[in-house]
Amino acid sequence: MFAKKITSSGSTAPSTQPYAIQLENFTVKFNEKTDDELVLFNNVNYNFEAGKIHFIVGPSGCGKTVLISHFNGLLLPSSGKIAVLGEEIKVKRNKVKNVKSIRAKIGMVLQFAEYQLFKPTIERDIIFGPMNFGVKKDEAKDRAKKLIVEVGLDESFLPRNPFGLSGGQKRRIAIAGILAIDPDILVFDEPTAGLDPQGENDILNIIKELKKKGKTVFVVTHTMNHAVAIADNVVVINNGNIVKDGTIYEIFSDHQLIKNVGLSVPSIINTINLLVQNDQRFSQLLVDQPRSIEELVTCINRIIFTKKGGK
Repeated sequence: MFAKKITSSGSTAPSTQPYAIQLENFTVKFNEKTDDELVLFNNVNYNFEAGKIHFIVGPSGCGKTVLISHFNGLLLPSSGKIAVLGEEIKVKRNKVKNVKSIRAKIGMVLQFAEYQLFKPTIERDIIFGPMNFGVKKDEAKDRAKKLIVEVGLDESFLPRNPFGLSGGQKRRIAIAGILAIDPDILVFDEPTAGLDPQGENDILNIIKELKKKGKTVFVVTHTMNHAVAIADNVVVINNGNIVKDGTIYEIFSDHQLIKNVGLSVPSIINTINLLVQNDQRFSQLLVDQPRSIEELVTCINRIIFTKKGGK
């Protein structure tokens, strides 16, 4: 079971360690066995590598949120199997038998995560999750003190009521509550929705730090500029199927795919395409693959000011 890597193309390769999420013959149907039956995913086989930032992208209604809602048993597939870090989600009578074990491994930060807040103080909200998984109260409080700082706030927030905070602050508190459980996998659904540019950057920095700590991160988003900044792997979904995966530059070099799926091209890649159209020297940018404006400027200057054969 799940001994080999199964790609969307069906090829296999030996696996030496558990993948973050594995899908085997994953099928999702709605209104099954009726005239209105909708097959959203049909026998999908795909493995997500651990320790990476995976962006799941595609047009509205393509099945992105449905897919991630299966990762911890919020939704159950019509058929097929799912494993989280090598542990199969086991179902009996339409209920997950090993739900606590699975949900200790994977934390879900839902869209507008601030709606997950429900306790009268920030500290009580953060410690609720770990205590529910058996962490002692003192340890949970120590985690709250550490994590409130990691999400860009400070300990003075802990006794405060979360409902008086700004939207960005509430979202950081919600993220701290999930991090307090210390899951190996984090799933973010549109984590920057409704935030100002500074708030967006703060959330992206939190995600980058999670990867540095060895976590696997999934991000569902419509914002391709965020993908070009931090994604290791981009998985494109259309009509309920995985149609392509790869690096951000591999995805956005496939012009037919972009046209078929209707993805918006990240600003950096769009700029590179315009530069290449006017001067083939800038094709080097597609080799350099800058991930930020600063990197793009550095690469452009190197191309402009470097003479052929010189330094």
